Amino acid sequence: MTPERSYAVALADAAMDAGRPAETRRELSDFLALLEESADLRNFLASPAVATSAKQGVISKLVERLGASETIRNFLFLIVDHRRVWQLDGIVQAFGQELNARLGILEAEIRAARELDAQERQSLVAALERRTGKRIEPAFRVDPGLLGGVVVRIGSTIYDGSVRAGLDRLRARMAAV
Repeated sequence: MTPERSYAVALADAAMDAGRPAETRRELSDFLALLEESADLRNFLASPAVATSAKQGVISKLVERLGASETIRNFLFLIVDHRRVWQLDGIVQAFGQELNARLGILEAEIRAARELDAQERQSLVAALERRTGKRIEPAFRVDPGLLGGVVVRIGSTIYDGSVRAGLDRLRARMAAV
């Protein structure tokens, strides 16, 4: 198990025990956004020259300002104490995957030839949820390389409903005749 995954699993355990997985995800994301906005803050927290107590003081104030939980504060203290600030992006990503797995949520990358309207999106997500038996968290994007239709990736499974794939299947059937 990678260090990122170990920290992610520990935080997921704490979030689930507290009954606050969604809130913990949001709070962690909010804190990460602060780090992304400020290179000075990231450097301050990652610097071995800065005392841990000073880092914890800054974290406490930021957590309070964000209205985040004690779980997030303690987790960030642990990250700073173990000098893992530089791995926080990977930890947050692993945490999201761990929570999704525990909550029965699958992430789906959905590429379409054009922008899908709200009803099309809803219908596609509902069909995927029926097919997988799990809740789908979609990420939609337009792929101008597609002639038409959609291509869905859920983990390592690809559902190819593109026009190109349909034409390829038709070509293969005709060649077999």
